[in-house]
Amino acid sequence: MKKVAAVDPVRYEMFFHRLWAIGEEGRMTLQRVTASPIVSQGGECMSSFYNEKGTMVLACSGHLRFAAATSDAIHSLIQWFGKSPGFYDGDQIFFNDPYIAGSHTYDMMVVKPIFYRNELIAWTATSTHTADTGGLLRGEAYEIYHEGICIPGLKVVERGEFREDVFKTLTGQCRDPQYVGLDLKAMIAGNNVCAKRYLGLVEKFGLSFVRAAGEKMIEDSENKARAKLRSMPDGTWVARQYVTTLDRKTRKGVAQQLFCTMVKEKDRLHFDFSGTSPQTDTDHNSTLPSTIAHIALALTNTLFWNVPWSDGKMRPVEISVPEGTILNCRFPAACGAGPRIGNVLVSTVCECVAKMLYAAGRDEDVNGSTTGNLEFVGGPGYFYGGHTREGIRVAQGLYDIHGAGMGAAPYRDGVNSGGHMNIPSAGITDIEWIEMQYPFLYFTRGHNRDGSGFGKFRGGLGSYRIYLVYGSKDCSVDYKPYGGLAQGGFGLSGGYPTGIGSMRLMAQTGLEMLERVRRGEYPEVSAIRSGEWGKMYHPQGVPERIALPEGSLLVDYVAGGGGFGDPIDREPEAVLGDYRRGWLSRETAERIYGVIFNETEDGVEEQATAERRQEIRETRRSQGAPPSGRTSSLDGEGNGEWQTAVRFNATLEIVKGGKRSVIRCNRCGHLFCSADENYKLYALHRVVDLNDFMPNPLPSGEPYIGEYHVYFCPGCATQVQVDLFAPSLGGEGILWDTRIKVPSTS
Repeated sequence: MKKVAAVDPVRYEMFFHRLWAIGEEGRMTLQRVTASPIVSQGGECMSSFYNEKGTMVLACSGHLRFAAATSDAIHSLIQWFGKSPGFYDGDQIFFNDPYIAGSHTYDMMVVKPIFYRNELIAWTATSTHTADTGGLLRGEAYEIYHEGICIPGLKVVERGEFREDVFKTLTGQCRDPQYVGLDLKAMIAGNNVCAKRYLGLVEKFGLSFVRAAGEKMIEDSENKARAKLRSMPDGTWVARQYVTTLDRKTRKGVAQQLFCTMVKEKDRLHFDFSGTSPQTDTDHNSTLPSTIAHIALALTNTLFWNVPWSDGKMRPVEISVPEGTILNCRFPAACGAGPRIGNVLVSTVCECVAKMLYAAGRDEDVNGSTTGNLEFVGGPGYFYGGHTREGIRVAQGLYDIHGAGMGAAPYRDGVNSGGHMNIPSAGITDIEWIEMQYPFLYFTRGHNRDGSGFGKFRGGLGSYRIYLVYGSKDCSVDYKPYGGLAQGGFGLSGGYPTGIGSMRLMAQTGLEMLERVRRGEYPEVSAIRSGEWGKMYHPQGVPERIALPEGSLLVDYVAGGGGFGDPIDREPEAVLGDYRRGWLSRETAERIYGVIFNETEDGVEEQATAERRQEIRETRRSQGAPPSGRTSSLDGEGNGEWQTAVRFNATLEIVKGGKRSVIRCNRCGHLFCSADENYKLYALHRVVDLNDFMPNPLPSGEPYIGEYHVYFCPGCATQVQVDLFAPSLGGEGILWDTRIKVPSTS
């Protein structure tokens, strides 16, 4: 590790916080200049700083995916264009090639070299997710050539002069040149602010100090990341999550697997994604730069949240991703849906990290899933085309998705509509703005009933919305098959990964439904599902995009968070409170939580609840069986003098006695097996078909294709783990997800 020159600690702290404030000023400038909804309201943008070699010194709050990607872009620019045409004071370079940096062509960045007295001393960059790049509308691409402009470097500002020819060439290829043009100019404006303020720091502190402070930021990030890793137990954690996409040959949904093996040893962390599904002929692929950026994002969210956001924090991390998979697609595969895979990738990585953090005793850092995608993805999406009632072209997504529920913690429920953990500064679009910029009328936006992972502490509820296509004759939207499988998400310690109350729906109602609204009737999800507001619509053949005739009524959902702990351990009064707020159905309260309400539904029947919960435990015992045929591999061990070494689950711990290390239930004392075995082989195991678990059928009429593998303690019947498995993809149903190395006793 390179050692940097010593810097005065007081001046260093002043510089560090001032640089952060400057980056925030640049990001806010960007958001004020643009009018693009995804940037100005959704917050999908970033400002960041780099040393003269392109190594990230500091990223500021914004979309963390961009922060992790821009270093690669600058390195490539230096390599390819450093000599010809070269870089000069006042240049700003446009870039959006996802095979070099970023997730898809919609991730645009503008990079600016910073010169001081004719010497290149640093770089600053701004990034946005711009909704339109020309090409085919979202969902239709087979190759990246279909996904619009793809530029590995082009000066949009040269020596301080705005290049009108380049600007018009870029925006002229897009359906929405005004929005795209404003995004470009907003990035330029953000860079101008950041560069000017950065040079002010150079004048204030001196160039040698600024350079040394930047190197110290990188070194500090690496040192703090390594120190954080050393505080974690060594071991291996495995996570398996799923996405679905269209099989263009059969015109049906097909499942894809993300398989992550995380090995932590001393101050190093290694990720191996062997076992991940092959790339597709749709846009449902992630390039290697996108995958690496999302891994960095996941680690920033959870493990390295208190480590300065520079490239240094990733130096202890090694990543292996097989080429030709959906996480490392070969050129020229389309990758427009790369961030959708990236969201589930973040969830997959966070599952491994959350279990490691819990084993380290860092409860305050542990959460169930927050970045999994929509619970049961399928039906009409949120990337629209067409015109508004004023004749203005629409080529934007609808970013209510930033109102997702956060995962539960070991000591509290998740936050309802808490935001988007990939974007600390994300926002949800204002309804009046939506109705002004899109051909929609909103009827409601609220929290999903039964829409988050169940547990002793439930996940935060996501949101849902009901809206009508109004004032457009050519509105269209991307369309996905109902895959019948939860998309990402995880629960912890017996909590469920997702809820059961999310399903995209579309009904053809016609504008006459507005007369019913004027009479005081109002569309609700259950009534729409039952056909009371028009015929439910499911197109044949699963097209990549569908027309939305005026009068189409849509229901859409945003993901909820994963749960923590056994649901029947939840306080009955908390279940009642959720029910009375409309967040939980009575059926779920009884079936999942084992809580019985009185006739007036304003109190809990304590005796009936105790009996129902005991009934659930007895059902677990009668319907569950250990995969090994035995409830313990430690016959005759008894309950000797055991001392807790590692608690890796709310119910399970590794205990030591003499030279033996075994896995034990901390509630009833049941001994499962030695610490180097998979405890699931000796737990009561029940397979629950999603077709039996879900309350509503898929709108397509197809069956669910997944199943829950649920594990219980043989002694007390506590639910200790819920895993999702897709048998159609093969592999081992009983996942060995936790293998902790317990230090030997001297």
